[in-house]
Amino acid sequence: MQNTGSIRLFGIGMALLAVTAVFLTEQVIQPSYWLKSAIKVLTFSVPVIGYAFLTGKTIPETVNLRKISRPAPLFLCMVLFFAGAMLLFVIFHEQLNLAGIRQALLQKEHLTRENCLFVFAYIIFCNSFLEEAFFRGFVFQLFRTKGVGALLSAGLFSVYHIGIFITWFSVPLFILCVTGLAGVGLFLQWISEKYRSVAASYVVHASANLAINLIGALLVFGIIGS
Repeated sequence: MQNTGSIRLFGIGMALLAVTAVFLTEQVIQPSYWLKSAIKVLTFSVPVIGYAFLTGKTIPETVNLRKISRPAPLFLCMVLFFAGAMLLFVIFHEQLNLAGIRQALLQKEHLTRENCLFVFAYIIFCNSFLEEAFFRGFVFQLFRTKGVGALLSAGLFSVYHIGIFITWFSVPLFILCVTGLAGVGLFLQWISEKYRSVAASYVVHASANLAINLIGALLVFGIIGS
């Protein structure tokens, strides 16, 4: 039992270091998007691989990746998440500094009309899975109590995103966004648990990212925010 507890503490410590490293990469180093993504993949993968090695589990077991059954209800969640993200943009777009966000995408993230569609495709299909495997799969399972695991996983998920949009919003919208992300994290955890697989929360997460990146593409191409 003591050994199991030590391994859990190791996993928790590595998870915290990973989130901190990604945050500092975003805010201090500020590399190109592809280098930043490579760092994120490495930083999120090392704790998972290390924990799997120490516990004798496979990688899919460590991140709770299983084939899902009865996926039909997930399509409704995917549609609702996509529509919800678009609706929130319509409601709050006048409070957003769209020109500033566009400038951040073009200058800080180094997005162009030529590369943005590849970046957004990566975010939708790959980055969504990376985040679900790490937060909803790996981090959640580090805690014996599911409620604690869900809360801390959702909290870290929200903190991790702060580094991306910390300069995008006014203080009230920033607080709303951070709180909303934590709520989304809890909901995605519920979906993951309901279907007993991060594959379920992944497809829902990807649908929300599809909406967000559609807005991002409109910004990069100057259709809005110019």
